[in-house]
Amino acid sequence: MYRLWFGVFENELKLAADFKNGFVSAVNKDLIPFNIAEIGTKVLGKDYYRILRRVAIEVAEKKVREEISSDERSLVALVKALDSVEEIINVLKKKKEDLIDDAISERFDEAIEQIKKLRGEIEKEIDAFMAKVAPNLCEVAGAKLGAKLIEKFGSLKKLAFASSNKIQIVGAEKSLYRAIARMKRGKEAKMPKHGIIFLHGFVRNLPKKKRGKMARFLASKISIAAKIDYFRGELEEELAESVRKRYEELRREK
Repeated sequence: MYRLWFGVFENELKLAADFKNGFVSAVNKDLIPFNIAEIGTKVLGKDYYRILRRVAIEVAEKKVREEISSDERSLVALVKALDSVEEIINVLKKKKEDLIDDAISERFDEAIEQIKKLRGEIEKEIDAFMAKVAPNLCEVAGAKLGAKLIEKFGSLKKLAFASSNKIQIVGAEKSLYRAIARMKRGKEAKMPKHGIIFLHGFVRNLPKKKRGKMARFLASKISIAAKIDYFRGELEEELAESVRKRYEELRREK
């Protein structure tokens, strides 16, 4: 009797109810499910390698998704921690301006520097995650903004399936709702042209009248980058280059 990843074989085959779980069990027990190919081809025929390949791919994708999901929860926590740290730094700076005692001001300076070091450590963690799991998003949006987008949408998957219009204005929902409310009352209102992607230097550094165009183009490329990262994970350098090229065009445009 042979206990195989795809079932039990003793004169005749009793297929496992779930090929994938059988494959996972074999791998986790450090067994090599490929050394019984002669039995596999005997009982499953010419489809054996096709089935093995399909199951192996599905198992690999499942494991990757589980790992990414776990990493994404850590990333979301890091982004929130980074926001809190930056808020603390800003509060301490404002409080320091009101101080008269030099000795106390020095202690505030020391505290701010320590917190800045912590901020740097958090940013390094975010950079490492983004380079590993979302290289295209990292190149197109930058590690920090890319991480904030994943945090806003809840996961890389949700970001990948989001429309470019939603990506463009995420973070500006309050302004959007206020504008819609004004329009419903028959009043004039300006719709927001960008949300947190304003943090991107290519949007922020352009004249106000050009920011909308750049935000729209950037959002479309972020959408593509997230999809590539989610489905393939291979870096496509021309994607980030197209963003840089569009920025230069708008910068020179009169």
